[in-house]
Amino acid sequence: MGDEAVVVGVRVRPFNDREKGLGATCCVRMQGPNTEIKADDGREAKFAFDASFWSHDQFTNDDTGYSHPNPGSNYADQNHVFECFGQRVLNNAWAGYHVCLFAYGQTGAGKSYSMIGYGANKGIVPISCEEIFRRVGENDCPELKYEVLVSMVEIYN
Repeated sequence: MGDEAVVVGVRVRPFNDREKGLGATCCVRMQGPNTEIKADDGREAKFAFDASFWSHDQFTNDDTGYSHPNPGSNYADQNHVFECFGQRVLNNAWAGYHVCLFAYGQTGAGKSYSMIGYGANKGIVPISCEEIFRRVGENDCPELKYEVLVSMVEIYN
């Protein structure tokens, strides 16, 4: 832990109602850490990240509203994204390092969903908070004290 400087991931969200109404087609494919974009005119661009999260389709919502991957799909649910990125940030903070989790993208890209979540689909921040306080609650040493300080900033331009 602590040997990571910057780790980069990308996530593709489902189409919204507007995009569905326009008959949009998905131009993105993901396999492991690799992301490929193919334009209607046939041009292609390939990228490699530390992780590529497919969250466009191939999921089912349960009775609570949580979005689970369909069997055999590569759908990345909120827990998977947390396990890949949130957990490593949390573990580095727990080890005493200053950490930052940064979400960037245009309006409507899914940053808030990944970070905060919606309903039963909790994002990285609330899952991390639950995990921090679970770990603090496991403290059985009366001489060990914890101070939790979290800052969150949302910037619009």
